[in-house]
Order: sequence, then C-alpha cells, then structure tokens
Amino acid sequence: MKGEFLKLFENMEVLLILGNRLPKFLTRLFLFNMLLGTLPVIVLGVLSYYKSSEIIQDKVTKANRLNLEQTQQSVEQLLKMADLSAVQFMNSSLVSSALNMPLTANQFETVNDLLQGLHKLQSFELGINDIWLVSFNNGWVIDNSTEVLRLEALNQKEMIHNYAKVDKSSFWTTADGGKQVHLVKKLPLHAQSPSGLIIIKFMNKEITKLLTNNNELGEVMILDHDGIVIAHSNEEQIGQDFRDKKELQFMFATAEAVGDNHAKINTDMGVNFRKSSYNNWTYVSISSVNLITKDSKVIKWYTYTACLLIFVGTLFVALLGSRKMYSPISRLYRFLAEKEEGSTVKRSSDEFQYIDSQVYEMLYAKNRLSGIVEGQQRYVDELFMIKLYQGEVRAQEMTERMDAITSNRNWHYIGVMAIQIDTLEGTRYENRDEELLLFAINNIAGEVLNESERLKPVVMQRTQVTLIGSNETSEELFKLKINAYADETREKIEQFLGLKVSVGISRFYPTVESAPWAYQDATEALKYTIRMGPSCIIHIMDVEPEGTILSHIPDGIKQELLDAIKLADYAQADQLLHKYLQDIFNEKVGHREYFVPLTSFLLDLVRMAQSLGEPIDSLYDGEKSLIDQLYQLKTIKEMEQWFSQILIYPMMNVLEKKRRNQYAKISDQMLAMIHEEAETDLSLELCASRIGYHPDYIRGVFRKEVGLNFSDYLSNFRLQLAKKLLVDTDLKILEIAERLRYNNSQNFIRYFRKQEGITPGQYREKNQRQE
Repeated sequence: MKGEFLKLFENMEVLLILGNRLPKFLTRLFLFNMLLGTLPVIVLGVLSYYKSSEIIQDKVTKANRLNLEQTQQSVEQLLKMADLSAVQFMNSSLVSSALNMPLTANQFETVNDLLQGLHKLQSFELGINDIWLVSFNNGWVIDNSTEVLRLEALNQKEMIHNYAKVDKSSFWTTADGGKQVHLVKKLPLHAQSPSGLIIIKFMNKEITKLLTNNNELGEVMILDHDGIVIAHSNEEQIGQDFRDKKELQFMFATAEAVGDNHAKINTDMGVNFRKSSYNNWTYVSISSVNLITKDSKVIKWYTYTACLLIFVGTLFVALLGSRKMYSPISRLYRFLAEKEEGSTVKRSSDEFQYIDSQVYEMLYAKNRLSGIVEGQQRYVDELFMIKLYQGEVRAQEMTERMDAITSNRNWHYIGVMAIQIDTLEGTRYENRDEELLLFAINNIAGEVLNESERLKPVVMQRTQVTLIGSNETSEELFKLKINAYADETREKIEQFLGLKVSVGISRFYPTVESAPWAYQDATEALKYTIRMGPSCIIHIMDVEPEGTILSHIPDGIKQELLDAIKLADYAQADQLLHKYLQDIFNEKVGHREYFVPLTSFLLDLVRMAQSLGEPIDSLYDGEKSLIDQLYQLKTIKEMEQWFSQILIYPMMNVLEKKRRNQYAKISDQMLAMIHEEAETDLSLELCASRIGYHPDYIRGVFRKEVGLNFSDYLSNFRLQLAKKLLVDTDLKILEIAERLRYNNSQNFIRYFRKQEGITPGQYREKNQRQE
C-alpha cells in the first residue's frame, strides 16, 4: 500500500511538472474520475445548503410574522381598551352637562367630578400620559391637573382647533414631534360641528415597551399612515420619517395588509409587515438575512469541509484508478510507437487517435491485401476453368481445385451452357463494347445460377461459358432445369443490357472431367444460329447433322442472281439472294458444309468485280478478308445483309454507273444524228449501224435516257423545224412536207393539226398577224 502511495505522489508530481505533456487520455481519464467522484457530492452539498437555508429563512420569516401579530394584538388591545373607556366617559351625563356649562371656581363639585373621571381613565395600565377635555361652546379645557384652563390661553389651541376640523369623529395622530400619540374623539360623536373634544395622550416610549425585543428577529417598529415612527425597538428612531427607506418602498406601494420582502440595499434585508385596519398603523419587522441564515452557514461549512475531504479522497482514488486503467492502453501505445517505422501515421499525444490511426492503417493494409488475394484468386479460378475447358487439367490438380471451388462434386450430370451476343447493330453499343458486355453477361449468369449448381462462369473467345451440375436422376429433368436457367439468363440479359443473345447447350456428361467435350458441344451448338436464327436456345443434340454434305446446291438460283446483279436489278437481286440462302440452310448438315456453296458464291462475286475492272477492296470497308468476315457471320439475316451491303449493292452501283455512262454516250450520239440529219431519210437501223449496236439495244437505251421512242422524238423534232419554217420562210406547205420527208402533204397537215390543233396554214397566218 505504501508503494502505491509513493507511485501516486510520483504521478501527482509528474502531473504538476509535465502539465500539457501528460498523455491526453490519461489526463481525460483522471479528470473524468475526479468529476465522477466529486461532482455529485458537490452538487448534493450545494443543494442541501441552499435548501436548508431556505427552510431556516422560511421559519424565521414565519416567526417574525407571528411576533408582529402578537405585538399588534398586544398594542391594539390596550389602545382599544383606552378607546372604550374614553367612549364610556364621554357618554356619561356628567360630561354632557359639563360641556354646556361655563366652568368656574365656584362650580367646584362639577369640576371635581370631572377630574375624578379623568383620573379613573388614567389609572388603567394603558400608558396614558395625559387627558384633555375641551369645550368649544364655553371655551374651557380641563386636564389631569386640578385647574380649569381657558382655551384661548393655551399654547396648543391651534392644534385643538385643527383636531376639530378633521372629518373623522375619532382618530389617532402623532404630536410633539412624533414623541406622543393622541387619541382624539369629538363630542358628541358624529357631529359636524363638535361642541367639545376629548384628547388622550400616550407617550411613544410607553408604547415601545409593548414591542417584542428580540435581537435574533431584528428591528420591530410601528409606523403611522404617514410613515412616521411611532414606536421602535431603538428609541432614537422614534419620530423619524421612514417614507424614504428603500427597503420599505414596496410596503408603501402595496395595498396588501400582510406581506414580506427581501430588499438588497447594503446587505440582504428581510422585511415583514402588518397593516392595521383599526388605526392605519403599520407594524414592521426588519431583520438581516445574514442573521436569519447564520445557522445555515454552519451547514455550509460542514458541507465545504465534507466536499473537500471527499475531493482529496477522490483525488487519490482517481490517480490510482486512472493509472491502473491506463496501463494497458499505455502498453499498446508504446508497442505501436515502437513499430512506427514504415508507417505513414505521425505519432500523436492523443493515444486513442494515434492507436485508431495505426489500427485503421493496418486494417486498410489488410483489406488491400485481401482484395489483392481475392482478385488473384478470381483470376486463378478463371484460369483453372479455361484450362479445364481446354483439357489441360491433370487429375491431381482437378481433385485439389474442385475441393476449393465447389462443395458439391457428386453431380449425376454436368453440362456446359455457352452464350454469345447475336449482334450489336440497332443497339446503343459499339463493337468496342463487346468485351465489357461479355463480362456483364458473365456476372448475370453467375447471379442466376446458385454456386452449388455451377462452377465459376468465364469468358472465352467472345463467348460466356458456364458449367452446370445437377443431382437430377434423369437427363430429361436436367434438360428442363438447364432450359429454365437458359431462359431466365437470356431474359435478364435483354432486360438489363437490351441485348439479344443465343444460348448453346452441350450434351450431358457424368463427370466434370468431361468438361472439354461439353465445351466443344456448346460452342458447336452456337454455330447453328446461322440456321436457327438469333435469340434462340440450341441443344447440340437437336441440331446434329443428318448428312455429311449438302444433297442439293441451288446453282440455278445462283446463276439467276448473278444475272440480276449484272443487270443492276435490286429487287430481283434481293429476292433471289434470300431464296438462295434459304435453299442452302434448309438441309440439316454440319455447319461447315454450309460455307462450301457460300464460299463458291463469294468467289463468283469477286471474279465479277474483277471483270468490271474494279479492285475488290474498293467494294467494302474493312481490315479483315472477305472469307474471315463470312465465317464470322452467325445468322442467315446477317449473311443476307452482309452479301447485300458489302458486295452485291456496291457491285450493282458500279455496273449501274458504267451502264449510265454508256447509255448517255449512245443517246448523245443518236440525238446528234437526229439534230443534224432530221431532213434526211434517217432511221433507227441507220443509227445502229453507224454506232455499232443492235437496233433493239439502242432502241431501249434511247427510250430509257430520253424518255421517248426514237420515232416519236424524230417526229417531234421535225414538227419544231416545220413551225420554224412556217414562220421564218415563204416555203409552201408542200415544199416543207417534202423537205421534212413526209410521204405527202396531207400526212404532214394531219400530223400538224393533231399536235397543234390547227393546220400549218392557220399557224402561219396566226403568227403573221401577231407580228
């Protein structure tokens, strides 16, 4: 224990010396323990002190109220007794008769009776100093002495007259500078013009004797309605005006009869008051709050002492406890600091921040390594699957890897499902996106199939490949299951990627070791999309060839197609190409056999292009050879589009261009002969012999280029010459007809009228009138 205290003091010394250099967490831990140990006690002590002070102050306030109430009762009891005795004396017949008498020395008996009555009033222990009986009608005043005084001869006559003017029939007032209290009653009572007064004088010192004098309860006083001190525990204060006392302002401002208040002037003061409804006097108790709470201060010091002791004890416990609790953190902190070399985290005085940074860095490194290992493992698994499909996996490696990549090796059947993209034309993708799309398809296939029912999906040679296993007891059930997987995968690919794909499915084999043959089956099945069409599911067993070679090659259709190409007949060429391809793929043979007639047709088109004098590479835009492009086509529709767009249409465009040039040359020669030799015996046969073509051929060419038959164009041209001759010359109509090689003039006139609506003569007259 002694050693622990020595260590404790060492820690305290370190705390005082190092200050901010002390580890932050140890400091926070120490401060937390201190707060946890001392704060509740301090709060409880403070609350207890204030609560006890409040209770004591409340009790003192209640005691002051009770004291004031007792004082008021004592004083008012005596005052009321004096008041009652005065009323009885006033109502006596002696007083009533004496007020109407002019008292003189001869009326000794009456005066003596009055004096005896006054002495009786003063004989009570009422603190009465003197009593005056005043008669206004006869102008005399009698007091406790034995003489009758004249009213006008008194020094206090003005005071007496002022009393008579007061509206009240009975009232209390102060006199002689506040040293006396007078009870004044008019005679008779309630009279507007009193005939006399009775004035009972009380010395304030005598009233003060009635006040409870308790120093612990503070000062007790009586104030009149004007704030003048009537009685006070300190006689020196009698007659003082307390209306300006700050601690009493609330009392003068309120209409409440009873109340209390604390007003902080120089010190905290407690004020209690009671207003009397009997004579409008106010009974006041003023006491110091320090005096009131002196007992609670003892509690305060007890509380402070207890808190200090608890604080010191908590300090020792907090230092010991913090040191114990901090020791494992300190060891960890030092351990990490020793391993700091090579770390990117800077050492910090905040232990947890430093530990957190170091742990975060280690976790980050761990996650990074895990990611690298996981990524490498994925590549290892993919490499294993590729080697498996290529038949390059040894038996021992097969056993080891199969245990690592799947938990189910007891499949009854396995099969391979291969997926290829039909085409990217008409989609939002380009050819460069194909590799990424295949990986997306690979992920979709992996999500559709449970891991327990497949091996890892991979992408090989522009094809997504998945090996599927099943514990079904029959091939038919396995076929239904693998068909369902294929349908779901194809639908999800179309839903998420917007692509049409074809699925090839292999034969079913009993062991995983047969994966190479299953892979060949699945990829072989995909090649039959040429015959089956796009977006289909193809089982190799359903498309196996029935023969080894095509039994019928549509050479006749091919020749007609070549002729249509030479004639640049687009509609006929499209129709014959479609029929030619359909005839080839109607037979069920190996997919390689289909390319024998297709290759022959391709070579015929190449030879035709070469015969046109055009280089074959000018007919298509591509880096691959035509044979390579042909063998990569997957469907009949793709082949039809490829032949049309790449070869046939460009070739027909070249032929059409050449033909148009030739037609234009022939038609230009024939038009020149017509324009120059229209007045000769020109004929189609003559033109054909001159330019070296058959008459039937140039007849069609001329009609196609000009839009009219040769004879119609020649007749129209001669008509135009005739109209010009009719207007510009004086030749006769017969001469014009002979000149333009009409058999007779009548034929010329009929033809002219048919074309123009009038005869040649009328035409000439019409034009001459216009001139």
